[in-house]
Amino acid sequence: MKKLKVKLENNHGISKIDQEFDFSKFRTFLIYASNGVMKTSFAKTFEDYIQNRPSQDKVLKSKKYQRSIIKDDKQTLNSENIFVINSFINTEYVSDEISTLLVNEKLRKEYQEILEKLHQTKKDIIKKLKISSSSSDCEKEIIQTFQEFGENFYQIIDHLLDQITDQTFANYDFKYNVIFDNLTIENFIEENQENLNSYFQKYFELLKNSQDLFSEDGNFGTPQAYKLLSALSDEGYFKTGHQIKLKNGQIITSYSQLREIIDQQINQIIQNSALRMIFRDIDKILHANNMQDFREIIQHDPSILLELNDLKQFKQKYWLSHLSKLSDEIKNLHNSYSKNRDKLQKIIIQAKKEIPEWQIIIETFRKRFVNMPFNIELQNKPDLVVLGLEKPELTFQFIDQNTKKSHPIDKELLTERILSQGERRAFYLLNIIFEIRARLKKNQETLFIIDDIADSFDYKNKYAIVEYLNDLAKEPNFYSIILTHNFDFFRTLQSRVLTEKYKRTHSFIAEKRAEEIQLISAGEKKFTNPFEKWREELNHNQKYLIASIPFIRNLIEFQQGKKSPNYQILTNLLHFINRSENVLNTADITIKDLEKTFSSILKDINFTFEDKNKKIIDIIDQELKEIINDQNLEAISLENKIILSIGIRLKAEQYMWSKVKNKKSLGSNQTGKLFERFKKDYSKKPKYQSAIQTLERVMVMTPSNIHLNSFMYEPIVDLGIDELKNLYQEVERLLG
Repeated sequence: MKKLKVKLENNHGISKIDQEFDFSKFRTFLIYASNGVMKTSFAKTFEDYIQNRPSQDKVLKSKKYQRSIIKDDKQTLNSENIFVINSFINTEYVSDEISTLLVNEKLRKEYQEILEKLHQTKKDIIKKLKISSSSSDCEKEIIQTFQEFGENFYQIIDHLLDQITDQTFANYDFKYNVIFDNLTIENFIEENQENLNSYFQKYFELLKNSQDLFSEDGNFGTPQAYKLLSALSDEGYFKTGHQIKLKNGQIITSYSQLREIIDQQINQIIQNSALRMIFRDIDKILHANNMQDFREIIQHDPSILLELNDLKQFKQKYWLSHLSKLSDEIKNLHNSYSKNRDKLQKIIIQAKKEIPEWQIIIETFRKRFVNMPFNIELQNKPDLVVLGLEKPELTFQFIDQNTKKSHPIDKELLTERILSQGERRAFYLLNIIFEIRARLKKNQETLFIIDDIADSFDYKNKYAIVEYLNDLAKEPNFYSIILTHNFDFFRTLQSRVLTEKYKRTHSFIAEKRAEEIQLISAGEKKFTNPFEKWREELNHNQKYLIASIPFIRNLIEFQQGKKSPNYQILTNLLHFINRSENVLNTADITIKDLEKTFSSILKDINFTFEDKNKKIIDIIDQELKEIINDQNLEAISLENKIILSIGIRLKAEQYMWSKVKNKKSLGSNQTGKLFERFKKDYSKKPKYQSAIQTLERVMVMTPSNIHLNSFMYEPIVDLGIDELKNLYQEVERLLG
């Protein structure tokens, strides 16, 4: 993308904007927009564009609506190529792209190509296992059951093949979840362990006493006897002349003979009074606990109770039983797997060596952001995640700042109850970075609309964000429009991201005019470093002369102290003084007086004004009228806002002095003390409630503008000039 043309009318409060962003030389633009001008509305409009929904102003619905976002003069920008980063608003954003970052696509592709050849055979096996076991995820269950033998289905089958094909197992035809992974059954076993142990011991005691059929180790017990009867029930074995020799030497020549012996032996066990009593107690508990399916299994085959003595082993026997029924299919799958096993193993070994990109992100984040109390770790096996075989399970660690130890904690608890607002913003930003990294990995061309991403961060962590935005600006497929209402952050991005080379062409100030919003180039020194221009021209420019008063006063305070006559003169221009004992009153100070005062701190500052006897108070009034009447003022103009603030305070104090009963002079902090006198006299009089509200706004809005310094002057820049204009007119109306 070389150019982006944005044309909007009546989109979320944006009356009109028609702007082209030329990304051909540099891919990042900055826009300073004071609150209420366009910043959030601009971001919302792009969000609507992504969702394919209108952005029409909800209030001014009857007005013409237009939204056109075109790249390179003719192409519509695809929504998947836009990502809006909002300022943090107490909502949790968790990136879905962490999975993408963890997967090595090259390894995954190699692995998947081999697996595709095996997949259909495995798919048929799994389908049959699902039917026979009624388990919805039998592959996962088998992997978990035999995890000591391998990390996937193929490795496990490789290990179990001989058992599956050569051994015989009891026929477990009940549903998997009736017994396994069933909390009710686990509780039953725990609560009735004594009864189950007694049943187990008594059963094997009876097997031991069986001299002619059963084995005392349980390898041939009642389940095996039933299975043998079932296998020989069609008499075919005996009709061909085969015989069975028991361990006591007895020869069995027919099915009926075998049946009689087995029934006799089983009845001796099942009808044993002690065993039946234990079974009756267990059966009674099962009825009380409303476990109908489990109870029916036990009543059909009481020997199942014996398996509960080792539930893990029982689960393995259960799956071996079902797998043995599919021995031919499993042999075929194993043969295919064996041919490709070495290739798969090499890929897995490489996957284990991979350092996922999310770890790099976390480490970079930890280095850049100071004292963040959380960390993220991968919970499942890295190679399975890298190969895309499992979705990553992340665990959140809370870091104790005193001991530096990590403690696992639920993410919701971490974000809602433990992290401070600043830390939650950092967590939000971390997820945004995951999203950005994923787009970078996919080589996805993206336009980022970034709305005050650094809002409310402290200064040390604001610079971490600047570093990320600087990284973003260097990526060839990434384009950014960064909006902020924080002028200090704006200037930092100008110098650190745009640099001197591009700050004049790629940074703007949003001006709200009557009919539209205009983006004015913000690379000039009058915006980025206004004091240099003031210094050069204040000796002949009235506006710069007045605007410099607070700044020069600060310099005099630092060098000469507050008791200096020069400091007092400038103070008397920032407060309305008409009873000064040592220096001139506010109304009497002239340009000539200021020349002398300024010369005490600035070298070679020769004033060239035509009339040096002109009163400063008259100049202030003159400038105020011009500012109020100018409808096209630059909203960011620092000097206009300072003059407005000075005029507001002078007129507010003049009004209060004219009303208060106590006319005694005040020392430092005159405005605040004078306001307290005014409220004492008039707070209970309804007629003056409106005046008190206006004066309260004066107290809130003007101090930071008048007590100005070159390091921290963003509060006055961020304040809208229309707000100051309106306040000045309110104060003027008080004077009548």
